[in-house]
Amino acid sequence: MALLGLTGCRAGAVSAADSTPAPATSVAAGAEAAGTATAGTATAAQPAEPSVPPGGAGAGGPGSLTVDITSPVDVAGHVSTAVSCQSTARRYVESSTATIEGRTVSQGVRVAGYDGPGSYPAVITVSVVAPDSGRYAIDAVPTTVEITSAGGSVSFSASTSGGRTLAGSIAWACSA
Repeated sequence: MALLGLTGCRAGAVSAADSTPAPATSVAAGAEAAGTATAGTATAAQPAEPSVPPGGAGAGGPGSLTVDITSPVDVAGHVSTAVSCQSTARRYVESSTATIEGRTVSQGVRVAGYDGPGSYPAVITVSVVAPDSGRYAIDAVPTTVEITSAGGSVSFSASTSGGRTLAGSIAWACSA
């Protein structure tokens, strides 16, 4: 699966206390629909080179999120939203929440040993709240992310505690 890479992230200050993304905690919305990922079940794919032109939000520009979740529900789209990207002391932290097709997608990325754009091992958190089918979440899943100067991208596939697989890809452009 190819991902859209995005360019140019704005660095900011973050303390160690702020290094954990706020979105997605495991709260059961149904026996099969909620959960936390189990360790070692995530896989990552390398994202493609940037192909979205720089520009205003909503067209791949600052403050946007491109989501393609394929399991257990289909959620795909591009939306303008606040995307927090901060790096300091060799740590990169990103988080965002958006509503796409009536579903709320929250995601966060934490990278230790950050030293500028590149590919990094990371820990991700992703949740999807689908009013018609429940909540699906993975939390603190190890994977690989691609960080660019404007944002980044990640592909994931991990099991929730309910035994469902949350899989897809997300690309973000940091808010200006």
